[in-house]
Amino acid sequence: MKKLLSLILAAALCLCLVACGGEPAKDNNDAGNADAKTYTVGICQLLPHPSLDSATQGFKDALKEAFGDAVTFSEGNAGGEATNCTTIIDGFIAEDVDLILGNATLPLTTAASATDTIPVLGTSVTDFASALGITDWT
Repeated sequence: MKKLLSLILAAALCLCLVACGGEPAKDNNDAGNADAKTYTVGICQLLPHPSLDSATQGFKDALKEAFGDAVTFSEGNAGGEATNCTTIIDGFIAEDVDLILGNATLPLTTAASATDTIPVLGTSVTDFASALGITDWT
């Protein structure tokens, strides 16, 4: 089940990164190859918990498997506090990350309401329609 979830998340990320194609990806000048593209993914996790930790790790493992060293992560744990979610997400926006993962409902809704230019994914959310206020969800 975990492997299936990881594959689904990796496929979703691939689609989101393709959608980011409006602007060229950041150059990886440290590697000496100006054509190498890198991606930074911001991950906001609601709080330390074995299930949430596993979801975050599975997501990271799938991306590392798909993109290798071309993907880096900026992570924040909100400690269960809404204000911390906001601070973490605002930091990701300031860093101009390529993708944001909200791990649990509060980080997802915070990210979705904070940006309309950075793709946002969610995990560990039971009801995406209610969390995001989507009325025509099927």
